[in-house]
Amino acid sequence: MLNKPPKTVQHLLAQGTLAELSQRSNKAEHLGALWQQAVSKELAAASRCIGLRDGTLSVAVATAAWATRLRLTEQHIIKFFLQIPEVKVKQLEIRMDPSLFQR
Repeated sequence: MLNKPPKTVQHLLAQGTLAELSQRSNKAEHLGALWQQAVSKELAAASRCIGLRDGTLSVAVATAAWATRLRLTEQHIIKFFLQIPEVKVKQLEIRMDPSLFQR
């Protein structure tokens, strides 16, 4: 027989490894949503925000053409993120990864 009552999902998500994973997932979703706002619809469809580390926002694009277009709008994107205090973006790192966009 159990001496302690079972833990609720909310309790598990509030502590330990699950809490950390949940927090990372929420941050990634938030960053992805901000990325969708920062770029045009066309560019958002051809790119994915991968993550943010030490002020560098990593982004994957489908082709070299999209990478060039992204570079042309990089300063606009950084200015957008400068308006959001909790997200500190100083530069972009652009990676080409066509496999992310194959269906």
